Amino acid sequence: MRRSANVAKVCVLSFVIGLLPVISACSGSNNKSTASQSPSSSVSESVSPSASETSKPEATAELWNQKFDPPVTITTAIVDDGTSRGNAFKPGESMEDNANTRWMKENMGINVKFDFIVTKPEDYDTKLRLLLSSGAKLPDSFAAGGDPLQSLVASGKLMSLNEAIDKYAHPEYKKLIEKYSYTLGEVKKDGKIYGLPSFFMGDEGTVMWIRKDWLDTLGLQAPKTLDEFENVLKQFTENDPDRNGKNDTIGLTVPLKEGPWTWMGQTDAIFSALTDQMINTYDVRLFWNKGADGKLSYGAINSDAKLYLQKMRDWMSKGYLDKEAGIKDPSKSSELAASGKAGIMFGPAWMGDWPLGDATKNDPKADFEPYPLPTGPTGLVGRAEKPLSQGYTVFSKDFEHIDAWFAYFNKIFAKKLEQQGDPYYDPRWKDGYHEGYDYVKYNGKIIKSNFEQAGVPADQWPLKDGSSIDIRYMMTNILGNFTSIPHSNESAIKKFLADPNAQATTQMEIDVKQLKPRQLAAQGVRINQNITEGKNYYTGPTTPTMKSKGELLKKLATESYLKIIYGEKPVDYFDEFVKEWLKNGGQKITDEVNEWYANNK
Repeated sequence: MRRSANVAKVCVLSFVIGLLPVISACSGSNNKSTASQSPSSSVSESVSPSASETSKPEATAELWNQKFDPPVTITTAIVDDGTSRGNAFKPGESMEDNANTRWMKENMGINVKFDFIVTKPEDYDTKLRLLLSSGAKLPDSFAAGGDPLQSLVASGKLMSLNEAIDKYAHPEYKKLIEKYSYTLGEVKKDGKIYGLPSFFMGDEGTVMWIRKDWLDTLGLQAPKTLDEFENVLKQFTENDPDRNGKNDTIGLTVPLKEGPWTWMGQTDAIFSALTDQMINTYDVRLFWNKGADGKLSYGAINSDAKLYLQKMRDWMSKGYLDKEAGIKDPSKSSELAASGKAGIMFGPAWMGDWPLGDATKNDPKADFEPYPLPTGPTGLVGRAEKPLSQGYTVFSKDFEHIDAWFAYFNKIFAKKLEQQGDPYYDPRWKDGYHEGYDYVKYNGKIIKSNFEQAGVPADQWPLKDGSSIDIRYMMTNILGNFTSIPHSNESAIKKFLADPNAQATTQMEIDVKQLKPRQLAAQGVRINQNITEGKNYYTGPTTPTMKSKGELLKKLATESYLKIIYGEKPVDYFDEFVKEWLKNGGQKITDEVNEWYANNK
């Protein structure tokens, strides 16, 4: 979940580049159902090489108390640019030497060694390519995504994980893999699994953010239908809602440079009110929808997209939309809302803090509030599901200590679950991970933040500035990209919506309670509207034609949409665009996608 502008910007970076081998603070969610995208298959349907028996944990009935004797070493690699990790370590500590690496060595008999640490994601990918091309040894456990991941899967140098998952994984993690098996498309080959997905929380579904003070000024109610929504756009644009006597406001700010779908300011609520097709022009992997014939088709070329284009064209011609939307990315588009010039913006719940919270800097009365999405003329209402995974943790086929890796993973996974009686739950972590880092004990209480206000002496603060250590980065170590548990924050959200002053008893509840009031309210709007989010049915690797023609087709689709929205071309130009898209590689990609889907249902 997003709790601050800095966290939001880190997540933006992860979304843009596809994969950062760092632990993520993001949540995420892509098309109209979640757990049923592809029928799940058992992780044990095929057998992977057995884990080494050379190192054994000390015998114990308490699974949380495993310690390997003799100690084992697990090698890994990571991107650390020195800035995005923020307050991750105390002075003198690093990814290679910190409280957690020392704790692992002393308490679990696991030594962590970094084969390489680079400062840029592109350097990380280059390293992996060089290791593959030279035949050099891969790290034991590391993050991978995109083209390097596909090269690794094809190389035969990764460990298949089916047997290891069955033998070592936490039972609840096995259920997670089964439930969201469609996220394994990129790492499945011949029925075997070659990577573990790093899940987002799945709580970033679109809500509608509106200037409530503008509604009140104009005597309007929050729109419930698309027709009412259009009227609010008209009133916000034409009737001087900020009462400054100038014609300088618009109804809706949208970033169309990246097409209908992006990470903030997206228009999925608009096309979902008009059609059940999920639409994206900026990435040929998103969105592939399933038709009545059971085959997949690219949503951006479906004839229903004309309904969306006609509506956006009408609004643009009437001045309800930003005239510069076609050249703006999400951050630039949000500046109109933050500066007090736009009254509506769609996006995730975290926007209530940044960027919409900045609107009060220009107008103390500015009041962006979250509302349910509008219903279309035929009763449709919806949103797209953001991709639920953020890359994968993979393992060298020569890795001898997968049992030790899972011993550590299960411990952290159990900490996230916080279920009573869990044999993997480490009681040493009941208050937090490391005292003096992510929490402080003072006067018999566990203090996790606001140390000065709590009266904690300055010499006991984790950091001199009074902040706590952002323990997520320290804990990642050998986990590549660590995982959230999708939708696991919903009960905590409901709890604090019912009683904002309720006591937080778990780490998840602590995290949720720290949300700003508008963020919490927005999460409640998202949950209570009870929308089944439209998802992407293609989760396989980048196909050969996607690699060779993807950029061309992205440009063709995005520019064609903009020409229609801006009135440079008639709506019927869409049919010509579709023919060009299919002729220039789109038909071949459609064939490749459906071949994959037929083999991976």
